Amino acid sequence: MAPIARVLPLGLLLACSRPPDPSQALLPTQLSVLVERRGARGPEPLSVVLDLRRNSRDELDVRISPGMRLWDGRHLWEVSPTFDAPEHGLHVADLRAQSGIDLPLHGEIPLVLGGMTRRDAWVQLPNGSVAECELDRPVCAPAALPTLPLDHPGPGAGFQLSLDAGELRLRVPFAPAPGVVILDGVARIVGVHWVHETWLEQDPLLDRTYRGWGMVRAVNRDVALDGDLSEWADAAPLVVEAPWQVESGAEQWSGPRDGGFSVAAALVPGVDVVCFAGRVRDDDWTTGDSLAFHLGTHSLSVPLLTRATPEARVGDGWFSRAYEVCMRDVVLTEELPFSAVFHDHDGAEGAGEDTVIASAPSTKGQPEGSLRPGG
Repeated sequence: MAPIARVLPLGLLLACSRPPDPSQALLPTQLSVLVERRGARGPEPLSVVLDLRRNSRDELDVRISPGMRLWDGRHLWEVSPTFDAPEHGLHVADLRAQSGIDLPLHGEIPLVLGGMTRRDAWVQLPNGSVAECELDRPVCAPAALPTLPLDHPGPGAGFQLSLDAGELRLRVPFAPAPGVVILDGVARIVGVHWVHETWLEQDPLLDRTYRGWGMVRAVNRDVALDGDLSEWADAAPLVVEAPWQVESGAEQWSGPRDGGFSVAAALVPGVDVVCFAGRVRDDDWTTGDSLAFHLGTHSLSVPLLTRATPEARVGDGWFSRAYEVCMRDVVLTEELPFSAVFHDHDGAEGAGEDTVIASAPSTKGQPEGSLRPGG
């Protein structure tokens, strides 16, 4: 009998040996990433969801929130430590199903989340061992740390997530190399899942959870507080105009033209002054419209129908208005909590609530976003 390999058709042999064409791969629609970032008060877990579908602006839609949460298209897993003496462990919650389990880990803190994917979490124990735990039932077993899936095939070079010198960067087929910096100051990548489902916009829990973390950099720049944005021409502002950035009044918000803004920041050399600039869009300006800036313990509110105040200059316009705002006596030598908030008083005049659009939530005592010095 001839060897099997000799009687198989040549085309079938080639089909068996040829690697799959990346262009035929099922492309991911979202990417969920859990990172640990170097914060001012120690390691800080942040959850990132990116919409990978190409949009009209060729920009990535990025949502960042505090905590250990991984979205897999069906579950929104949240992992949190438990401190029930004498045993310590981790609690895993499925936020969509409103259920949770305690992982059967016995040991002293610190317990370190070493890795996380769609179905499993790897925990580093104080004695140096690693336990692999299932997310949907309390089962753990000894294991080694996983290799997280940082690459995904696709057109051209495909998708690639990387971490270099603290910069979390994503290369996508429709953007030039080396890719887009999503976040910096990152110490390590903890969890990754490439999502193929398209439920992101349809899941109100995810929209509510991932309200945005809004990091802005304050570059060194001389600023003339005159409402002219010419000295800001090279700025890369944070744009706040997505549905998930509407904190309240979403039912009366009809899109970016109805309310949205951009914000860039500057650190004026030699003085303790931080300035902000950008443009605000609204289709119905009223006396209640305002921009508020929350930076550390400092807050400043700017009425948008008042052309000039000691801290601000606001331009004129029907749909769009330029603004410059400076906060004095602010020492910015390290990262500070930050949020910029647009209060849109459209049609309210006592008849309804404001629409509130924010770069990051500021309702929990301090802003959940970030302003960092440096360019």
